[in-house]
This record gives sequence, structure tokens and C-alpha cells, in this order.
Amino acid sequence: MLLQKAQDAYRKGAENPGVCQTAPGGAPYFYEEDNWADDMQLAAAEMYNVFRNGEYLYHAVHYGRPEPVTPWMGADSARHYQWYPFVNLGNYHLALQNDHPAAKAEFIRNMRTGLQRVKDRARDLGDAFLNGIPFIWCSNNLTVGFITQCRLYHELTGDNTFLEIETAMRDWLLGCNPWGTSMIVGYPDGADTPEDPHSAFTHLHGMPITGGLVDGPIYTSIFNRLIGIYLANEDEYAPFQSDYVVYHDDFADYSTNEPTMDGTASLCFYLGYLNSQANKAEKSWRNHKE
Repeated sequence: MLLQKAQDAYRKGAENPGVCQTAPGGAPYFYEEDNWADDMQLAAAEMYNVFRNGEYLYHAVHYGRPEPVTPWMGADSARHYQWYPFVNLGNYHLALQNDHPAAKAEFIRNMRTGLQRVKDRARDLGDAFLNGIPFIWCSNNLTVGFITQCRLYHELTGDNTFLEIETAMRDWLLGCNPWGTSMIVGYPDGADTPEDPHSAFTHLHGMPITGGLVDGPIYTSIFNRLIGIYLANEDEYAPFQSDYVVYHDDFADYSTNEPTMDGTASLCFYLGYLNSQANKAEKSWRNHKE
């Protein structure tokens, strides 16, 4: 039944090309997704993996070529969720196709190009943290997307070009940033982490949402013009704010301190990978000791 539903959904997408955005009604902000071919690329790649029908592979390559690099990579700014998802796993699935070396080489190149653009931007900015991520709304989600692509690229190629910036962006999320705070609620244990997230569970009922990845830093210029935003408490990070970018551990700041489901879910892959590596190292050490 699920296979049939997948075929029906794919056919619907193929027959109706174009973007499908949130219907905002009267809301001042909404998800302004502008791209769609990357979604169809991923869908076609997954369909090929399931059905092994070469037509799906052809479609995946066709959908992947209009947007070889996710447009936010290397950019200074973007609208809210304009380029979503923040990591194009369609490129990764096509880069796995050992039986189709031309497609494999093309989409490995696409992955590398996106990573290089972010790395170049960090260099051009002269950023001490090697951060080339644009500080738009949900910048931490883009950061997770970036380190995910770094890790997948390294696993595919063994190329060490992006290991340093991958590590820097991982450490940025864990507290190596201008505010000295982890961006993950309650993690690491005992560290400076978000204590007053924009969450009704925590704010109204004192319920912890451990593991939630908050939106992250945002350009000060964006923060200053958001509607209905304010700080409910004194800014504990005031000495570290700037005219360039801000982050607040404050319930009322829905732009930088709201945990997001997609960012948190995406982070699970990377943390799971680190855990698996730690388990392998421990097992190797135990075997050596024995």
C-alpha cells in the first residue's frame, strides 16, 4: 500500500511542477519556499532505489540539474525557508550510484561546490569561527544541513578538504561561538545551554525540552524589524551582542530561541554518527586491551 501511495505521490508531483508555499492568511511571516526541483530529485532517487527502474534515475538527474547547489550556500541572505530543505539529499543519493559513474561524478561535484561556496564565504568574511552560514532566521538549521553535507561528502570521497570547517560548525552548535552557549537545550549536560526557549511547554509548565535545537543567531538588522518581538528578561549576553548578529536566551525572542522540529531531527543524524564513531573507537580499544 505504501509503495502504491509513493508512486501516486510522485506522479502527482511530476504532473504539477512548481512550488507549493504555506498559505499565510493574515500572518506576517510564512514559509516562503521558492524551489521544488530538489524535492522531486530526491523523490525520483528514492523511487529508483526502491523500484530499480532506470526511468526514475533519469528523472532524478533531470530534476537535479536546474539546481546543482542549494542557493543559500555561499549567499549572504535569503527569505524565511526560501531554499528548503537546507541540505539536498537528492545529490547524495545520486552520488551513491556506483553503477552510473557519470551521474556519480556529477553529483559528487555538486556537493563539493556547495561546501566550497560556504567555506569561501567564511574566508572572505574573515570569520574567526570559520562560519560562512548566512544569519537568517533558523541559521542553526542551515548549519546542521551544512555539517550533514560535509559528513556525507567525506564518507563518499575520503576528501579531507572540509573537515576543519565541519568541526568548526559542529563546535559552533556546542558553544564555540561569540555567546559561549550551546544551541541545544540541555546538551551538553552542565554546560551553558538555552534555559528559556520559546516553548509553551517550558514557559507555561516548566517542562524541559532537552535536545531541542534552537533557531540560532540572526542578523541584527532582521531582528530589529521583526513584528511583536521583545525581550522578556535582561539580556545575559548583552556584552557579546553586536550590530551584525544577535542571539538571546529569552522566551519572547521567537527568532533566535525557538526550538525547531526539522533542525532537531536533522541534528539527530549527525549526533548519531558521532555516537557510532565513539562506539567503534571504544570497541577497538577494548579488543586491543584484551
